[in-house]
Amino acid sequence: MRILFTLQYLGTRYAGWQTQANAVGVQQVFEAVLSRLFGAPIRVEGAGRTDAGVHARAQRAHADVPFEIPTRGLILGINDLLPHDIRVTAAEGVADDFHCRFAAKAKTYRYQIWNAPVSDVFAFETHAHVAQALDAAQMQRAARDLVSEHDFRAFTVASPEVATTVRTIASSDVVREGDAVVVTVTADGFLRNMVRRIAGTLIEVGRGSLDAVSFDEARWTAPAKGLVLWEVRY
Repeated sequence: MRILFTLQYLGTRYAGWQTQANAVGVQQVFEAVLSRLFGAPIRVEGAGRTDAGVHARAQRAHADVPFEIPTRGLILGINDLLPHDIRVTAAEGVADDFHCRFAAKAKTYRYQIWNAPVSDVFAFETHAHVAQALDAAQMQRAARDLVSEHDFRAFTVASPEVATTVRTIASSDVVREGDAVVVTVTADGFLRNMVRRIAGTLIEVGRGSLDAVSFDEARWTAPAKGLVLWEVRY
């Protein structure tokens, strides 16, 4: 049977979601735990390939398991074996042909900035620190220009391994929450480094270094630790 899991993790200690040959990814840790629990090799597919240092509040992943375990016992059993910085929060049965990545209709990422003269020790692992005061209202105005379909080639790696760099952003918002400034972006899909470059551009707008977003150039990639995969919608 195929099970769809919802996971949260702090990406600080991991080389991203995907299994790595010479480093530890969240995927391989999760696969090892499932394989131990079911007594057979289990392969996991994830909905989003978060990079090294990036976190997830609601990563989705599916796996085919050899027998059924009641949901509550399954979640408790997995979490007993997982390290403290990875947790399964939900599990549900899905159709055998369901694929958590291809079936996704939209994904939401949240980029978190600690915007105060002194960084906060409790936010250190999950927020990028920007000491200079940011104009969140100006960032929000610039963020609106991202909405709709655009070519985000300037917001990804030099040689993206994708058929097209065009993506459709459904919403893009910037809000201040006390000393934190939060950028939230929902789209039909994302390119590698896309949200971090969007965040970097908006930070430059907030500093007053840029007037608006340019789709021809993204000069700065914000640090990985501020990025959280917030939601995957089906």
